Amino acid sequence: MPHLVIEYSANLHGFDAATTLAACNGFLADTGHFGEADIKSRVVRHEHFLVGTRAEGRGFVHATLWLLSGRPENVKQALSRGVLEALQASFAKPEGMDVQLSVQLQDMERSTYAKAFL
Repeated sequence: MPHLVIEYSANLHGFDAATTLAACNGFLADTGHFGEADIKSRVVRHEHFLVGTRAEGRGFVHATLWLLSGRPENVKQALSRGVLEALQASFAKPEGMDVQLSVQLQDMERSTYAKAFL
């Protein structure tokens, strides 16, 4: 725990997934809320997308951070802001494009989350 899913539009040709994951995982590990080895993250590239009514000249990067339920609102807000700052720090905006960066936190119910170590 946690799970971080970063999605981005395929027209962001210079998007550096490795750098972005390292920045976000580094932030999450440094918070002290999670064990470093418990942070699982991945990136998904979307070939088919729209931002508003068009894709040309517009792009997005959206992160969803899945956490076990029960954390206080102020902690979740700080985590959301921190992931957004990590995205901003690792992202090079392409010239002439409008790009939206966003972060959403989602609770996973502790009672229904299952995990195994192999």
